[in-house]
Amino acid sequence: MDSEKKALIVVDVQNDFCEGGSLAVKDAAQIFPIINSLKKNTVFEKVYLTADWHPADHVSFHENNPGTELFQEITLEETGVKQVMWPTHCVQDKTGSEFHKDLEVSDSDVIVKKGTIRTVDSYSGFGTPPEDTGLNQLLQDEGITTVYVTGLAYDYCVGSTARDAAKNGYKTYVVTDATKSIAEETAKAMDDTLSGLGVEKIESSSITA
Repeated sequence: MDSEKKALIVVDVQNDFCEGGSLAVKDAAQIFPIINSLKKNTVFEKVYLTADWHPADHVSFHENNPGTELFQEITLEETGVKQVMWPTHCVQDKTGSEFHKDLEVSDSDVIVKKGTIRTVDSYSGFGTPPEDTGLNQLLQDEGITTVYVTGLAYDYCVGSTARDAAKNGYKTYVVTDATKSIAEETAKAMDDTLSGLGVEKIESSSITA
């Protein structure tokens, strides 16, 4: 008997990452119908939706770091961690942090919030220490063995989530037609990282029971 249990992870399909948002990913709307279709696929035991959920004084926001430039990478004094300076985005309880209206959200979807600690920018749905989003425990509790990662953006939050899923022992796929990248250079770097961890790419049409 096949003991494989599959989950769909939908990363950060929020207003600020879509057209008109403060950190919009080009052509993001193209993936909405594909993700909605995947969510209805009975092959998945569970669907998890991650959401960037930042406090207004978050360390990744350019406006909170005087003297920096947008998209500049700096080393944070508090933690010594390298951090890209982003436009303010996905602030808790603001319109930008809401799921996009064209993403079909079901009552059964499990919502996982990340980036909730001021000093940590968690690209990954699993969180960056000291933040633990609880996603790994949720997957373990359901007996999930295999995850399919979709959403925005491939070269940052989607890729980081796939990376950590693989490191946590899950068979991991990135659904190529259900994600978009910010830039070609960072997407290629993420390709290299993920291939080294055994993460595979798959098209949505190839996902079957």
